[in-house]
Amino acid sequence: MPKIALISDIHANIDALEAVLADIDQQGVEEILCLGDIVGYGAAPAECVKLVRECCFVTLMGNHDEYLVKDPDKFVLSRRIRDPLVLAKETVPKDDLKWLSKLPFTAEVHGFTIVHASLHHPESFNYLINRLDALQHFAEQKTPLCFLGHTHSPVVTQSLPNDDVRTVPLRDSETLLDRTQRYAINVGSVGQPRDGNPRAAYGIYDPEYHSFTLRRVSYDISKAAERIIKAGITEGNATRLFEGM
Repeated sequence: MPKIALISDIHANIDALEAVLADIDQQGVEEILCLGDIVGYGAAPAECVKLVRECCFVTLMGNHDEYLVKDPDKFVLSRRIRDPLVLAKETVPKDDLKWLSKLPFTAEVHGFTIVHASLHHPESFNYLINRLDALQHFAEQKTPLCFLGHTHSPVVTQSLPNDDVRTVPLRDSETLLDRTQRYAINVGSVGQPRDGNPRAAYGIYDPEYHSFTLRRVSYDISKAAERIIKAGITEGNATRLFEGM
């Protein structure tokens, strides 16, 4: 089985997405899966939706994608969330909006599961942050391995005996997984990392070695930030790109 790339939380950052896809091209990957949140926060939603639709074998629904297809005007949202979604509503072609509206919340691919947030009521986009979150997630995880996004921070969470879990931050290196254990792996964010590292993040799963490699990719953050400012989106969405927070 070939290597599989997993991308998530692009958030309308076309500069980061293009850099990640260029890196993927160099890694011997034959399939790309997108875990959701193509739109939101950034200033190039139409371009990102088009590219993801062209490149990804499976794409999931993220919470920002759902805000968009259900109409952001129907939600009570802060400006930093609402303004980019209004831009997306105005610029994403109708055919792409229709495609987004039909995306699934979860999928099982090649014997593992993918979800945007948590398998505990995936349509509610619950965060997987603490022990209780993880236990609720693992209660629904039927495969040994699950990949997710949503928090924008790459970590690996392992299910342990006696209702315990262990969560470890991921670095940009290869992690060998135990085939007898269950894991939930957060692949980080392409377009808006929040782990203190501003470089775009994505992951590669190698089924042959049962390993996961976190990749960090540099891109033109100034260009992405300038797009946000020019689009009239709140400046905080631009400055946080430099901070990786």
